[in-house]
Amino acid sequence: MIKIPVDQIKLGVTILKTDKPWLNLSFFNKPVTDLKVIDILKNYGVKNVFIKSDEIADDLFGLNKQLQNEVIQQAEKLDITKYTTTLKDIEQLKSLHERAKKITKQLYLDARAGKSIDTEMAQKIVDTFVDSCFKKPHLVVTLSRLKSFDDYTFVHSLNVGVLSIVLGKRYGMDVIGLKNLGMGALLHDIGKMKIPDEILNKPGKLTDEEFNIMKKHPEYGYEILKNDKNLNEDSLYAIYLHHERADGSGYPNGFKEAEIPLFAKIVSIVDVYDAITSKRVYHGALIPPKALQLLFSWSEKHFNKILVKFFMEIIGIYPVGTLVLLDTGEMGIVFEQSKEDPTRPKVLVITDEKRKMREPYLFDLKKYNLITKKPYKSILAPLDARKLNIDTNKIMDKFLIKAKQGVLT
Repeated sequence: MIKIPVDQIKLGVTILKTDKPWLNLSFFNKPVTDLKVIDILKNYGVKNVFIKSDEIADDLFGLNKQLQNEVIQQAEKLDITKYTTTLKDIEQLKSLHERAKKITKQLYLDARAGKSIDTEMAQKIVDTFVDSCFKKPHLVVTLSRLKSFDDYTFVHSLNVGVLSIVLGKRYGMDVIGLKNLGMGALLHDIGKMKIPDEILNKPGKLTDEEFNIMKKHPEYGYEILKNDKNLNEDSLYAIYLHHERADGSGYPNGFKEAEIPLFAKIVSIVDVYDAITSKRVYHGALIPPKALQLLFSWSEKHFNKILVKFFMEIIGIYPVGTLVLLDTGEMGIVFEQSKEDPTRPKVLVITDEKRKMREPYLFDLKKYNLITKKPYKSILAPLDARKLNIDTNKIMDKFLIKAKQGVLT
């Protein structure tokens, strides 16, 4: 069973139920034969309906042959050279991310060994990403899809640093503020290097005693860096208080909304988002749209609601790298977000209507038929790429390489 907006009902689908549990109409559990049902459902205040999931595999959502040919022609006309700057920028940022990951890893390992931390090097990382944030913020956000199971702590810290800077910019911070925020965010988990490995990487649930030890990492981080000349008070607050929650349920002090500094509020949101979208030894990774939905459900109780809304805005409804099901039955990967309409990004179409893998091609979901005024393709729902054994990163990287070499067909 799959939930779709009422406006996306097509002929032939079987409506099982709606978002109004009490509603039961005569055309339920039968194939739709008349699109007047859309108006009927809207009159009842219905916004979403649930249809049979196995119908997606059929061409019930497909276009007629004439429109299919038109779509193919449109795709063939799409000039990939329009995206060469973007592709080049992505390659540069990926390279920057890889270098930054190595430096971040060394900073954290130095902390584990009890050595002094080269915060000047950390500042260089932050300065570079702040600069990139102003030049190409939408591309900086895509870096959050670059994750590593083996180097989780280091990549997580880097991603939290990057996304906190972008969120801070959306909030309206100036360059100095963003650099201070970035320092606190990048080093927010440095205190974990004082936590024993058997607790830090335990595959199962922590005991109460172990969790109490884990909860000390913000204090450890603060102690490690409190006298460092490259971190100001706001940066230190981000490290010390990023586990505080608006309702007072956090730690180490149980502060409530009004008592939690802005930097700590920002880092706490990004920290949780990156954690729940990352695969760990003790839990799987949520797909980004589901993670954003969960994050929003926690706003006000745990997080500042305005900041959560800003964060959802910069991440996008469908973050880059998200696997999606199109209403044609095809599957695609979100390639580039649309500022005009977040529901219509550019996607890499990777299967045909029967979900058979094909050579990927770039398609702009904002394109529509000039006669019918309807879009050629729309996103039906996000999919879990892991369950379908689809490596979206690998597919996108391969596409980027071919684009760079000019060998796309």
